[in-house]
Amino acid sequence: MKSSLIRSFIIFAAGAATAALASGMYPKEPITVGKFQDKISQLVPLVEEIGAYVAVAENGRIGLFTDPYACIPPRPPVPVLPYGAVDTRMLRAATQAIIAYNEGLIHGETELVYEVGRCKPYATSMMTTKKF
Repeated sequence: MKSSLIRSFIIFAAGAATAALASGMYPKEPITVGKFQDKISQLVPLVEEIGAYVAVAENGRIGLFTDPYACIPPRPPVPVLPYGAVDTRMLRAATQAIIAYNEGLIHGETELVYEVGRCKPYATSMMTTKKF
């Protein structure tokens, strides 16, 4: 009887531990299509906004331009995009930066973000300073 009681306790403890693990693995509640679309439509412009500042994102670190448009000549007109759409290049740079930031956190990097410079260089300025 004593071994039966211990065995029952062990089975109960194992079941409780399994339930605790399962509840921790799936902490998110179900979502509707409309709510997901609302969340992503708010998130995408915010992510794209930080992409303009990203110079490099690799090895768990992000290099930033502090004022990305200070050195470039006036930009051409912004293309007309459908409502809610953003510049894919900036979105891609921001996503790479987010991934690099997360990798830096995972690897215990202490200086995740650093300054590369004030502005993005542009092709003509690079050609005038380049020695042939």
